[in-house]
Amino acid sequence: MKKKSYAKINLTLDVIEKRQDGYHNIDGIMQMIDLYDEVEVKISDEFKITSNSKDIPLDENNLVYKAYLAMKDKYKFRENFLIHIEKNIPVSAGIAGGSTNSAVVIEMIDEILGLNMSLDDKKQIGKSVGADIPYLLVGKTARTRGIGDELEILDSLPTTDILIVNNGVEIATPYVYSNIVPSGNSDRIDKLINVYKNKNYDEFFKGLYNVMEKVSISYCPEIQNIKDKMYEFNCIKSLMSGSGPTVFGIFNDDKDIKKAYDYFKKIYKNTFIVKTMER
Repeated sequence: MKKKSYAKINLTLDVIEKRQDGYHNIDGIMQMIDLYDEVEVKISDEFKITSNSKDIPLDENNLVYKAYLAMKDKYKFRENFLIHIEKNIPVSAGIAGGSTNSAVVIEMIDEILGLNMSLDDKKQIGKSVGADIPYLLVGKTARTRGIGDELEILDSLPTTDILIVNNGVEIATPYVYSNIVPSGNSDRIDKLINVYKNKNYDEFFKGLYNVMEKVSISYCPEIQNIKDKMYEFNCIKSLMSGSGPTVFGIFNDDKDIKKAYDYFKKIYKNTFIVKTMER
């Protein structure tokens, strides 16, 4: 069985407070995009992960492996699987490449073994493995709270052209969180959500923000350079996704996004024109 596993971007990301368990409560808006990996799962004599990428772990450090172990522990099945991950999504990029692989593996193992898992069952397994996985199992425009697992599904965002630029620098998410000063409230997000629900999309786009940018840009100033250059190509909004370093730009004009793509592609291999989507 083979499935596409789609990336996400954080249209907005705020860090509200540090929790007693060491994690942080966040608030924000996630959006799926049509940049994807392909993941194949089949029953095998032994459990093994393979990939075309040399940049991802193939052992228990891979979120796919962790999801498999969590499912095996809960459902007590004996089957092993050969899982091949054909990577296209940049690694350690703030757009959930590993988490989205894990999400579709949960779905495929459920289907292959006939476990009849509900969406909530899948989300519980996903949450135990990675905070983004519950969202990726849903794949709609959504407000995300808690550690990212509490979802409020919003009306679909009209299909929007997005330029993705990843400079290849790996930024550890724990490093970013450890240097963040939490905002303490969700007032700013509440206002953005109201603008969104009123379908004032241009105003909504202009109001998007990511509180992680300051920390990540201090670590990798190139992020700011990419953002600034996107505005030279007339994007509506340029923003870092997640903890970075991926930068995305929202464009209204096909010619502008094509010019920006041509410019960035010569510099950064991982440059893509994508569209927003829902699963």
